[in-house]
Order: sequence, then structure tokens, then C-alpha cells
Amino acid sequence: MFFLSYLIEHNRYLNIVGIAVILLIAYLFSSNKKKIDYRLVGTALLMQFIIGFIALKTWAGETFLYYTSLLVQQLYLFADKGIQFVFGALGVNTAPWGVIFAVQILPIIVFFGALMSLLFYLGIIQWLVAGINFVVRPLLGTSGAETLCAVSNSFLGQTEAPLLIQHYLKDMTKSEIFVVMVSGMATISGAILAVYSKLGVPTSAMLASSAMAIPASILIAKIILPETHKTKTGSGAQIKLESKSKNIFDAIATGTGDGLQLALNVGAMLIVFIALIGMLDSILLYLSIGFNSLINALHFTWQMPLLNLKMIFAFIFRPFAYLLGFSGETAIKVAELLGTKVSINEFVAYLEMVPMKLPARAELIITYALCGFANFSCIGIQIGGIGVLVPEKRQWLTELGLKTVLASSLANLSSAMIASLLL
Repeated sequence: MFFLSYLIEHNRYLNIVGIAVILLIAYLFSSNKKKIDYRLVGTALLMQFIIGFIALKTWAGETFLYYTSLLVQQLYLFADKGIQFVFGALGVNTAPWGVIFAVQILPIIVFFGALMSLLFYLGIIQWLVAGINFVVRPLLGTSGAETLCAVSNSFLGQTEAPLLIQHYLKDMTKSEIFVVMVSGMATISGAILAVYSKLGVPTSAMLASSAMAIPASILIAKIILPETHKTKTGSGAQIKLESKSKNIFDAIATGTGDGLQLALNVGAMLIVFIALIGMLDSILLYLSIGFNSLINALHFTWQMPLLNLKMIFAFIFRPFAYLLGFSGETAIKVAELLGTKVSINEFVAYLEMVPMKLPARAELIITYALCGFANFSCIGIQIGGIGVLVPEKRQWLTELGLKTVLASSLANLSSAMIASLLL
């Protein structure tokens, strides 16, 4: 009786339906249904539940996330010192002109890029990655290279993580490359996580989501594009993770340069895509007005809603908002945020989410759903970033781009469904 009442509360029973729908969608888009490894599917889904349960329902998990969140918050306070030294009053959050994105947010990426490079040189990131990889690979039966990249993506960016396995990329199968791409879009990097934390997005939820995205991305990727060939690192061959930096200062300098490149790329992408979305919205608006004028001329009473891109994607994602357990106005807002994430990016979606002042539980759940790089612009980023490392696989990268957005979106939604079921 308790279990039944628990499922009815917050419409949690819909989360179970939602997980089934996500798996069904992945199955329908599968390139080879007969080759799906159902043991991997079951194990990965169970792993997602276990990670979510530990993070949300155990003292150890909650404590770990709490103190890790405090650490992240403290780190971006350190970043503020450098920002305020360079930009002066412009870098102060409490200034009357409010937050200046280019001055107070983007420089954090530069700082965290340098910090990640330093931690990699010191071997700390390798230690974390190796520990998780040691547990994940044998359980899922995936190859060493693809598993390592999926795990690394929860710390590094979608173009940085493949650098760890760059010598293996040319020999990877199409299914392995797909895991590399999906895990890159289903997670966010440590540098970007710090930025979102600064904006007011719940840090603990993003950390838990990044961990859950490891099995989630492998799960969805292996349903949509199952492995049909023998892999070079399938037996768990050891892969060395060595920094190319000569010393600590070289690591800091290299990371700073990489962080600057990433910050400039993020800023440029935001300018271009928000401008393009505005242009497309105007086109859709004029088309709607023109269509309604034609309808009026034909003396029909029905009128088409004035369309925009967010409305279209919000309509597409509305069923998932209900399956997450939301209803009424909250469901509409959640659908709009999901649509914004895919049509523009998660950056803009989080920027819109924070001022909405959603209920605490709703904000946590939608944080899980938005916590990934799954959007159309990232197709270009991956083609450019991974394509440079392995030019002979560029055709695969272009062929798999749209499937990657679909798979990574489903992976994020599955984590959100599990989080909603546990919260």
C-alpha cells in the first residue's frame, strides 16, 4: 500500500512509463535490433538507478555531493578574485548593472580549464577516471577505449575527453565512435558545471547527473547502434593517460589557452545561435501572420497560433514534461526549457530556468534533464573537434550527428525520470 501511494505522489508512476517510452524510442531507432545486448541494457539501467539512489537517498551520497558542491562554489569564488583584478568593478556581482555574462561568467571557464589541466598533469583526474572505469567496463562489457571516454566526459569536455584515446580512435568501430559522441553530448565538463553553479543551478544535481550519464549514454548508444564487430580494446586493454605538459607551469599555460578557446567558442556560439533563433522566430511569426491573413480572406474563423521555435519544440517535449510527473503551468515551463536546450543549448535553458523560481523539487528534476550538451550546435563542435583527431572517421561523425542529439537527449531524460522517481 505504501508503494502504491508513493508512486501516486508527484505522479511518480508516470516516471516508470517515461523510462519505458525512452527505451522504446531508442529501440525503434536501432540500426540492428537483433544485435542489441540486453544484458548490457539491463546492467546499465540498474547502474543508473544505483548511482541515483546513492546520490539522492543515502547519507554518504548526499554528504559527498554536499561537500563537493561547497568545493565547486569555493573554486569559483577564487575565480572571482582574478576576474575582479582584471575587470575591476565590472566583475562585481553586486554592482547595480547586474551580471555581465562576458565578464563575470565566461572567464570562469578559463580558470577551470587551467585547473583541469593542472589536475590532469598531477594525475588526479587519471586516478578518478581509472577508478570509475575499473568498475564500469567489466559490468557493461564495453571496450576499454569507449568506456574510458564515456567516464572521462563526466569530468572533461566533449572535445577534450577524446584526446585521452586519440591513438585508438582510428581503429574504433562505428558503435564505439557513437558512444564517444553520445557520452560527450550527454554530460557537461567541469568548467561548464562551475559556470552553471555560479548562475544558481543546483550543483549537487549536476554532479549526480554527470555520474548517471555514464551508464545512461552507453545504454542508449548501444541500443541505437549495437556493436557488430570485434573491438581492439574489448578485452580491457590498458590505456595510459599521460599529460603532454612538461611541468606544472606548462600545464597551467596549456589549460589556460584551452579554456580561453572554449570560453570564446561558448560566447561566439551564444551570440550566433541566439541571433539565428531570433531570425527564425521572426520568419515563423511572419509566416503565421501571412497564413492567418489568408484564412481570414477565405472567411474561416480558425486562427493559427503565432509560431516560434521554442513553441514548436515545447510542443514536441510536452509529453516528456508530463512523464516527468509535472502538470499544468509547470509542465508547460518544463517543456519550454527542454525545447530551448535542444534548439539553442543548455546554457540558455539554465539561464531561463533560474529566474522562473520553480518549486525546489521541479528545479532539481529539470536540472537533471538539462544537464548535457545535447543540441544541434554541438554536432558542429564534435565534427570539428573529433574530426581533427581522426579525419578518416569524419563521415561517421556527420552521419551520426542527429542520432547523437537524439540519443544524448534520451539519456538525460532517463536520468531525470530516475531522479523524479527517487525524489
